[in-house]
Amino acid sequence: MLRLAILTTLLAMIQAAPVGGTEEPKRRLPDVQPGEPTEPPRSSDGDSSWEIQFAGHGGLAGLISRGEVRLLIASAASPVDETVGYSREGSWGAGLRVIRGGWGLEVQHHRVAGRGFMPAAMVRETNWRGAQELALTDSANDLLSAFAVREFSLRDERVRFYLAAGAGYLLMGGDSGRLAVNDIPPGISGAYDFGGESSDASIEVVGGDFRADRGVAIFGGSLGLTLRMGRMFLRPRLDAFVGRARDTEESWDMRFDLPEVGQHGRDTMTLQTSVRPRFLLFSVDVGWSSRP
Repeated sequence: MLRLAILTTLLAMIQAAPVGGTEEPKRRLPDVQPGEPTEPPRSSDGDSSWEIQFAGHGGLAGLISRGEVRLLIASAASPVDETVGYSREGSWGAGLRVIRGGWGLEVQHHRVAGRGFMPAAMVRETNWRGAQELALTDSANDLLSAFAVREFSLRDERVRFYLAAGAGYLLMGGDSGRLAVNDIPPGISGAYDFGGESSDASIEVVGGDFRADRGVAIFGGSLGLTLRMGRMFLRPRLDAFVGRARDTEESWDMRFDLPEVGQHGRDTMTLQTSVRPRFLLFSVDVGWSSRP
């Protein structure tokens, strides 16, 4: 009986022992809670989403007009006068900027109250007698531009510096600025070359015509700072533009008197001008952003 009890106990111990005791217990994978991301973290929303900025602006414009003026009377022509004019004017307008990850596109409209690109303003820069008496009428230029923009964060996304470059179109004041017949002082005169001999001519205008390029292509750049205040922002900026030459031609029927060569009669006088505009604009954008 004792032997049977011992044998029964040994068999029970063998059955309770685990088979393959050298195996390591399986490791349990951590539980994944519903809604938790299983992919590596992505870039922030500020880098992955588009931001749209609307803004209005106002400021000052410095204008430089470099050009050439020539006066033709029948077969006689005055020497070409090179002119340079400077003026300061007010400017205002609006713009839209779309940006993502520091790169973007901006379109702008500037309205510049400028008279320096008019033919009359260019003639005033010559030394012709009576030229300073020419009247200048009010005019404005519409400058439309598109820029590629690169922004750089300076301080917690609240202050950003940007650089931009692009091109556009300068739409000038049409017929405004032409030398209207009634604006030309009686007896305006200049030195003209008649067959190699210089002579003074006294001119009286009795009618005329005017043709001009409506606008010119422009190229430019911009830099500035964007200061954020929630969804609102301020952006002090400096824009510079260089335009291609704009040509005008104005002709008049006129009576002339050339006492030094003894010629009198009626003919057509033609004024040709070519101006290359330069803009330097300082303005402040005040706007709203789709993203704080």
